[in-house]
Amino acid sequence: MPLFDMEGEARRKANLKSLEDKRLRFAQEMEAKGFRPDKMLFCSTEDGMFVGVARWQDGVALVIGPRFGSDEDFRYEFHDHVDFEKEEIYEKGTGLNGMFGFGRKGASGYIYHITLHDGSVAPLCVVHGRTSWLECDYKRNGLLKSKRRRGDSNFIWDFIPFEREQSRKAIERIDNYYLI
Repeated sequence: MPLFDMEGEARRKANLKSLEDKRLRFAQEMEAKGFRPDKMLFCSTEDGMFVGVARWQDGVALVIGPRFGSDEDFRYEFHDHVDFEKEEIYEKGTGLNGMFGFGRKGASGYIYHITLHDGSVAPLCVVHGRTSWLECDYKRNGLLKSKRRRGDSNFIWDFIPFEREQSRKAIERIDNYYLI
């Protein structure tokens, strides 16, 4: 039995295949450019996309992933220097902190609003209780592998939710390694 109705399930599968096809094209482009960062940090956003950041050739490389089901494509930018604003997020939990459906779970962390070449802003979200992340070395980087993943799985499904201590470490790592 499908998770959604038959039409919804067919649309979901088509979106997954489209996203995986875009990822494969992007991985092949990056392979041709020689983009092989030692480490890369990915953070999801609340609207279903992700932003990846890596130190690369004395600068910072940014990868912006498309929203699931959108016509957008993967985007790559290289910056000698990154302009960003760091916004603190704190939302107190209410009720039973979301337990058993009562109240709302709290959230805390930071959003790095990174200015891109065209003047738009990419949000690098490190928010405990709202977003997820993945830090990996090149060998384990599912985004940059030019082979099709089994089952057309979405790369963002490998991300894990931020726990409070992990978000502190990720913020420290971003401040002291990725965006310096």
